[in-house]
Amino acid sequence: MKEYENKAVYCQVLCVLKNYLYKVNPITSRLNSFKLPYILLSVILTLNVSNSFGFINDLGSNGYSLIPAPQESVLTGRDIVVDESWGIYTSVDSNSIVLKRLRHGAKELHNLKFTGVGAGKIILKLTNDAVAKDLNPKQGKQAYRINIEHNVIRISSSAEMGLFYGVQSLLQLLRPVANGGFNLPEGVIADWPDLELRVVHWDTKHHQDRIGVLKRYLDWAAFFKVNAVAFEIEDKYEYPSHPIIGAPGAFTKEQMHELTAYAMERYIQLIPSVQAPSHMAYVLKHEQFAHLRADDSNYHICMCNEDAMQLIFDMYQDMIDATPGVNYFFVSTDEVYYAGICELCGDEYNEENRSKIWVKFVNRVHKWMAKRGREMIAWVEYPLFPEHIELLPAGLIDGIMTQGRSTTWIENENKAGIKQLAYSSIQGGEYLFPNYFPTIYRNKQTEGRLAKASNTVPGVKAKGANPIGAFAAAWDDAGLHNETFWLGWATVIQYAWSTNKPSLEQNTIDFMNAYYGYESPYLAGIYKSLQKGARFYENLWDKRISTERKPGYGSSYGKGIGTEKSDPYMEMPDLPSASDLSRGSVFLGKYAKKITAASVLKPEIDELINKLFYAISHVSRNRYNLEVFLSIAYLEKYTINTVLRLGKIDNYLAKASEGNLSNKEKIQQLVEAFELGGQILSDEQNMWSSFQEVWGKSRFEKGQSVGGRDFVHILDDVKDHFADRRVGLDYMLAPFERMEMKEWQNQLRQVIISYAEKNNEEVKGMEVKRLED
Repeated sequence: MKEYENKAVYCQVLCVLKNYLYKVNPITSRLNSFKLPYILLSVILTLNVSNSFGFINDLGSNGYSLIPAPQESVLTGRDIVVDESWGIYTSVDSNSIVLKRLRHGAKELHNLKFTGVGAGKIILKLTNDAVAKDLNPKQGKQAYRINIEHNVIRISSSAEMGLFYGVQSLLQLLRPVANGGFNLPEGVIADWPDLELRVVHWDTKHHQDRIGVLKRYLDWAAFFKVNAVAFEIEDKYEYPSHPIIGAPGAFTKEQMHELTAYAMERYIQLIPSVQAPSHMAYVLKHEQFAHLRADDSNYHICMCNEDAMQLIFDMYQDMIDATPGVNYFFVSTDEVYYAGICELCGDEYNEENRSKIWVKFVNRVHKWMAKRGREMIAWVEYPLFPEHIELLPAGLIDGIMTQGRSTTWIENENKAGIKQLAYSSIQGGEYLFPNYFPTIYRNKQTEGRLAKASNTVPGVKAKGANPIGAFAAAWDDAGLHNETFWLGWATVIQYAWSTNKPSLEQNTIDFMNAYYGYESPYLAGIYKSLQKGARFYENLWDKRISTERKPGYGSSYGKGIGTEKSDPYMEMPDLPSASDLSRGSVFLGKYAKKITAASVLKPEIDELINKLFYAISHVSRNRYNLEVFLSIAYLEKYTINTVLRLGKIDNYLAKASEGNLSNKEKIQQLVEAFELGGQILSDEQNMWSSFQEVWGKSRFEKGQSVGGRDFVHILDDVKDHFADRRVGLDYMLAPFERMEMKEWQNQLRQVIISYAEKNNEEVKGMEVKRLED
């Protein structure tokens, strides 16, 4: 009842305010008469006022986007106009990131340079009473208030971090108008985070971004109020204590210092994430560490070998030294399937002892980290037994609290004093593009990663968890470009920041407006079409027992289980006999459904490409993001066209084998098939050249050689990541390569020549290959 009574009071006071404002002179007396109504507006914010009305929140209904959505806002329904004549007034140090972001962000995002020659004022103020809420200190310093009125914008907070977030919100809200100025909604916004720590995941196991690109990522992460990045760096750091671990061209200590300082200035903790004791093929592939492998597997290090533990601590120390000033360290205890399998462990290898050895490892590392001033985050998961949770150290942060956790597990963590991060994965193993939206994936209907992420925090809270933050995982297993992750990252942060969440649909549009600009065309459809094309690509392939790699060591089910690996590929149409052109005809029968699906999808992907070209020319920022999307769309188009052309090729070959055609007509059918095969190969070469050029703008060459050092590419004994099957970027072409189209085309050429010679016919329309070629 209280909520409805408060809303009634809100509506009554707002009506009084609106009537008052509309009566005053809008040009001269309005500013002087605004103090009393604004006091009333501030009082309203002490009531239990929701920021959501119906299907869209109040900012959205007034034509504005802000992501994450603010906790509270009261708007008058009127706009104010901001232009370059406005000035910035504050006692904050002139070198503060708050001022730098306001000035540079206005210029970068809006081509707006505040000159201070007019009456408009942007006032930044540090004050302890900016937001009157019961917040813990870490939340409190992130809270801010924005008061927007005619000729005055006041941003206030108890700390510069809150001012920084207030500036980010102001920059998002500025909406361009026709006369060259910008509108803002008149009213008050009071905002703070529900969860104090909001982490996005940079996984670099199969690629290395350029330093300038990572700085841009930090800028945009801060724009969405991210305050931590889990940097899963694997072999992309030089590791001064063991340089052989670092891949050629790995980041240096100086570069990491530069990146860490850049992040810290923007109130982002650049948290090193080091995989150990499992997922260690990037280390154990090197022969000098072979003696540290558990049971001779490069996936897992012996947890009972002191030399192995010292190696892990050396790597930890290297990353601590690389990230000065950071408060956390992510000890990535990910998928420790084989804890204790090393013969040095002594105890019987069974489920209970696996759990105990895992606990021993975590406790030892936690103590080591505490001595070095780092809070430890870990994946608190298998092989841990629920009853062994009480053995873990208080203050440990569980980075993978999901709705799948049992209430017993959560209760045990709470009793043990273990902190929690609500975990959402915005990318797992999907090829080319994430499953953001509902789809059928691997023969199962899925709700989409966005919907799942939007429910993670309330879902784990409902089961008794008390998360201090959220973790937005974006795994590099399938080698997706990081530009595909921004919608997912922003969505996880949206629902970690604000309890009064907007609808998922509004969240998506708010992201588009913030990331691409208010004047952007409708882009959600582009994302959905990209996803659809990516699922066609992924679902297209047959799988055969791998001839490219040996069987694995094991799987999550145990040693020796699930060891067989597969190679995605597609069969080529059967070649005809050179003597009489007889052939099998299984291709069309086998792939009829996929050919039909390709023909249905082709117009949508063709239109997707047109929409992307249009969008690139109309968005006001982040055009490169859409350029990456365009490269993916062209790969999807190539895939669709290849399937359709192979269907035509099979038709040509089938006609050639029919007895009612003359030899000359049969040869012409064969030549048509040959030329179409050549077109497939030619289109692949052209598409791939442009594809590599686009991705190379933001990334170093995958598996690069630098300074006389070559990348050591040895496959993981357990994991078989799609992106790891090739040294370079061509893992996306690997399924096509396995079709051996060039060899198939050469064989068809010989069939054509032999059949023509046998029947004394001339071959027309096919380039004759010279002997020396």
